[in-house]
Amino acid sequence: MNIAVLIKQVPVSNDVSVDPETHALVRASSEGMINPADLNAIEEAMLLKEQTEGKVVVFTMGPPDAEKALRDAMALGCDESCLITDRAVAGGDTVATAKVLAKAIELYGSFDLILCGALSADGATGQVGAMVAEALQIPHVAEIQGMKYDEAESGKIEAVKKVYDEKVRVRCALPAVLSVNFGSNEPRLATLRTKRAAKSKPLVTYTNADLGFAAEEVGIAGSPTAVIDSFQPESARKAKMLTGTGAELAAKLKELLEEEKGK
Repeated sequence: MNIAVLIKQVPVSNDVSVDPETHALVRASSEGMINPADLNAIEEAMLLKEQTEGKVVVFTMGPPDAEKALRDAMALGCDESCLITDRAVAGGDTVATAKVLAKAIELYGSFDLILCGALSADGATGQVGAMVAEALQIPHVAEIQGMKYDEAESGKIEAVKKVYDEKVRVRCALPAVLSVNFGSNEPRLATLRTKRAAKSKPLVTYTNADLGFAAEEVGIAGSPTAVIDSFQPESARKAKMLTGTGAELAAKLKELLEEEKGK
């Protein structure tokens, strides 16, 4: 089974800058990491790869330094990767982003399954997976907790969703897009050996010249939505540093909790 995994490089911390004109995050200004829910999607892909002896290709769209996230993903076991980077596609909303990712997937090859994280740690819209599925005209199952593949029914996959306290099983035809919930499994860790191996694994770079979109179709120009403003909310509460022995700290903490209860 050939599997594509869509990942996003998100800021490691909240210390990021905002473009004063577009009000979007300037991703090149901060250190990035793989979006946490995307690690769960990678783990599901690796489990399925081990079952079917397939191939896993990881895709991301971002600045050139997003290559690091792809190398990290390949250190977790992904076989190949694809970076879509071009100023023409930068700053796009979820619609424009999904359009670019779907075209890159089609250009790269044929896939039986596409996985992604259900939510990103920065935008948290939960829209890209569904929009990629719509662009490719294939089924989509959102916010899954796990999945089961029976090789006897090779044209279908069973996804497990949690609705309130009940587990719901959804069977859909392949190819399909499944978005994986954060915390739904235990992502594996890279080793020194796999990190070294990742450096020599194939990484393809696409620009808009490869994708063939008109300038008004992608990026900010091709986005039907716009960010009006971005700001950091101010908190009335300030952190307090407590010092002392274990007993003294416990007493101070108890006093603070009682103060909060009394408010």
